[in-house]
Amino acid sequence: MRVSVVLALACFALSPLNAQQARSAPTTLAHPQVLILGTYHMGGSSDYIQTSTDDVLSSRRQREIEALVDALAAFRPTKIMVEAPLARDSALNARYGRYAAGQDTLRRNETDQIGFRLAKRLGHGRVYAIDYSQDEDIGRVVGWAAQHGDTGFVNLVQWFGARMQARSDSLRGITVSESLRRLNSPAEDALGQSAYLRMARVGRDSTYVGADVVAGRYARNLKIFANLARLTEPGDRVLVIYGAGHGKLLRDFVRESPDLELVDTDRYLAPRRAAPQRR
Repeated sequence: MRVSVVLALACFALSPLNAQQARSAPTTLAHPQVLILGTYHMGGSSDYIQTSTDDVLSSRRQREIEALVDALAAFRPTKIMVEAPLARDSALNARYGRYAAGQDTLRRNETDQIGFRLAKRLGHGRVYAIDYSQDEDIGRVVGWAAQHGDTGFVNLVQWFGARMQARSDSLRGITVSESLRRLNSPAEDALGQSAYLRMARVGRDSTYVGADVVAGRYARNLKIFANLARLTEPGDRVLVIYGAGHGKLLRDFVRESPDLELVDTDRYLAPRRAAPQRR
């Protein structure tokens, strides 16, 4: 009987209805707001699918990044969290401190170009590393699929690679903010998620070569979210700058947390409308 009561209470605590009530329950403290900004890797990356981009240090891109930082400053973040290993937080902030003091320059990556630049402008004393590194052996999944006749998945990976390069090429004709707006769109989130769910099917019988990699991806993003949540305090306004491939899961985790509020990224990336002129 006691076991049944405990299970009933546990089910109630975890039920969608109770989660809804928890979100709407009155509180004396403001829920922290979290804005997830998914980016392309401005200095290249070690991702399985490699793409090339133009130089973010060019005068044109620097003007565009300044405009992006202007838009993000309107969010008034109290903390800026970036894709850097948690264990490297001290080294990250030593470098940020040198930049803030005018003793170092910005490098070709989104942490420096967006995170450091905005943190200095807002007078932040530090930025926050929240990454949890974990290998994703996508090559092994592709190899297994090719050896066992899963041409559908192999073709999907090839299509994705071509699409990602085409997307990188299209950046040359649009601004950085416009590119990030596309990367953070619901359509882009859905497309990336569908590809990982297709990967999860690669395998046979009790072989889960694809599902193992996808499970690792969920685990990694959940640990990133845990780092984010642990560093977030009541009343915070948190800007998270991360590779766009992480955006969907991080947004889902924040959205489904009863004590966090997800902010619409598009609110700060959409072109600003000119104020109507008075007659």
